Amino acid sequence: MQNQLKKLNNCKSLKDLNSMLVDAGFNRKVLEQIRKDFVQLELEIDIENPEVIPQMQFHLEKLLESGMEKLMNLLYRIDISEKKIVALSDEDPHMPYRDVLTFLIIQREAQKVMFRELYKPE
Repeated sequence: MQNQLKKLNNCKSLKDLNSMLVDAGFNRKVLEQIRKDFVQLELEIDIENPEVIPQMQFHLEKLLESGMEKLMNLLYRIDISEKKIVALSDEDPHMPYRDVLTFLIIQREAQKVMFRELYKPE
């Protein structure tokens, strides 16, 4: 699990991240964590729908257009620092901002699930 966590931390794109998310049970937990954090800010994510990423991006675009305070609350709740956002944006300046945020959200939520699995009592 620790090796997977290191690989996850080193992912730099949605493609890299997607290659990490191959276990259906793990993916379900990540999706549930994403949904939980979005719902706290009244942003509905239907995790039964295979189009979760477009749903996330839809909400992120809306927040970028008119809800910066709510967006900042979401990023704070998920634990994504401005430093990480800037670093990824600088690394790939052609990546749309919503994709930067989507990637970082999925990565962080997957980290949370991995940490829980790694440190759960036997």
